[in-house]
Amino acid sequence: MVRDFSALSLSSIGDTRFLLNPESMQSPPDLYSPAMLVMTDFLQSVPVTIASDTQVDRALEFMKNQQVRLLFALDAGGALSGIITAQDLTGSKVLSYIEQGRLSREDVSVKHLMLPISEVQALTLDEVERARIGDVIETLNQSGAAHLVVVDQGVAGVNRIRGIVSASNISRLLHHNYEVISEVGSFASRQWVLKSIQHR
Repeated sequence: MVRDFSALSLSSIGDTRFLLNPESMQSPPDLYSPAMLVMTDFLQSVPVTIASDTQVDRALEFMKNQQVRLLFALDAGGALSGIITAQDLTGSKVLSYIEQGRLSREDVSVKHLMLPISEVQALTLDEVERARIGDVIETLNQSGAAHLVVVDQGVAGVNRIRGIVSASNISRLLHHNYEVISEVGSFASRQWVLKSIQHR
């Protein structure tokens, strides 16, 4: 072995019985916990993308296989062109487009249903870093969305999509159905929801 290194000392594990994990060192999250806990950070997770010309049924199948409810659509040149959600692919939007455009279902693709990137509203990373999970829930409720895109600035001030926050992430983290959590409204006046989450 290279002479720059030396072996470390080994010792008996003895009567050690405690297995450390992140959750054991943290208080259970609640509505007042940092919003960053529910953000999917694209510095740590790869965003799921799809070609904007993908037919809607194939797009839905791909979404199910990837176990996500939002896809980032890329144009033929690989540039970000929009976002599409499970609701877009399974709701009345598909039938409405078929009726209005007089296209067969086989001819309807992601680009026909997606929200163009120029129309996407987003939170800034700075806002999320200062916010609580309850603030995110209130924003989701007011926007009527199940997902919120988070943007930051990279080198030379270039805007980039840094991540997303979603109702499904909130449900997973708090181990509570999002529809119930979102009924909190005024957090101070609806303590029964807070208690049900904090003492689950």
